[in-house]
Amino acid sequence: MLPQNVEKEMHLCRAQYLRFFRVRQDRVGKQERPAEGAAPPPKGQREALDAAFSKSLRLLLDPERQLMQKLVNREALEKRFHQLDQLVDQDPGFKALGNIEREVGLICGGGMSAAALEGAGLGSLGVGNPEVILLSALMLRSLYEMALIYGVSVDRPWEKDLALMVLSAAFASGDDAYRDERDLSRALDSLADGQPIAIDRDRRIRQAAGRMAQSMSLQKFIQGIPVVGISGMFFNTAAMTRLSSLSRCVYKYRYLAGKKRAYQHYKM
Repeated sequence: MLPQNVEKEMHLCRAQYLRFFRVRQDRVGKQERPAEGAAPPPKGQREALDAAFSKSLRLLLDPERQLMQKLVNREALEKRFHQLDQLVDQDPGFKALGNIEREVGLICGGGMSAAALEGAGLGSLGVGNPEVILLSALMLRSLYEMALIYGVSVDRPWEKDLALMVLSAAFASGDDAYRDERDLSRALDSLADGQPIAIDRDRRIRQAAGRMAQSMSLQKFIQGIPVVGISGMFFNTAAMTRLSSLSRCVYKYRYLAGKKRAYQHYKM
């Protein structure tokens, strides 16, 4: 892929990334308030959901248990990335890059289908908060698979922290969305320059759990009502769609920034 085409794709990717946050800053807070006349979630619902997400993320990211490594077919994704990356290097235009984006589409589609089935199945039984561990695992698996298909190693500690930053930012709204966009942009700029970001796992887990709980407290309350809770299928799919929209921008930008850095190094 020619360097000038890499630059064009980076600018396009950055514009999509910024648009995601502009929309979230302006709309998400309005969308997630209960409709006029509707009963709000019971007191303590958000706190319970926050604690459940926090506990789930800590469990899934526990380095001793290595649960995420067992949920992701890393070898297959890395092999596929190297095949696609070679095609990108051989293609001066944009066609080969589209092959990676098609693989990303398959990953996103699989994640959304799994989230929909999980939400519908447990929602029909009136299970809301207890299914948080499953939804958290699906979201982290989606992020890890997205990273791997774009050639990013998820074994590095700062990459796990970056995944948490993406998870947090995807569910932020209003001023939180502005702050998360600023922090995530700084992290991406640092990584683009070859500098790893600072590790702050506990704080980022708390922040991601808080953002997710704030975004989904009403939905999980409704999902906890038997039969009516089948709507969890739609809630979970919407959550995965939001996460996929942002993570596609982030990891595509990481990939392109790596290409740009490699070209610059080669010229030297």
